[in-house]
Amino acid sequence: MNCYECKKRIKDFLNDSLNSKTTIEFVNHVRGCKECMEELSIEYLVSEGLKRLDTATSFNLDHELNDKLNEALSKAKFNRYFGVICGIVIFAVAFTLGLVLSTLFTY
Repeated sequence: MNCYECKKRIKDFLNDSLNSKTTIEFVNHVRGCKECMEELSIEYLVSEGLKRLDTATSFNLDHELNDKLNEALSKAKFNRYFGVICGIVIFAVAFTLGLVLSTLFTY
């Protein structure tokens, strides 16, 4: 993912609306690109800061953004692996069912 694509996807990332593959690419890019991380930090600060303006509680948005990046990456990786495992299981069940049906109709 390049900087232009990354910056276009910041709002989608903050809204948790990226798919797993794009989330992984986004987080990896942001973690390696100072400029994009800065842009993400600003957007996160503005969006979260405005939401919490009415509350008098203190918060650490840098820490929260880092947690959000970690959580998003973990969730995206899990979803990708889970999808692969489900595909393998579905294939195995279909293959086994095919063998059983072909055996039943052969005799």
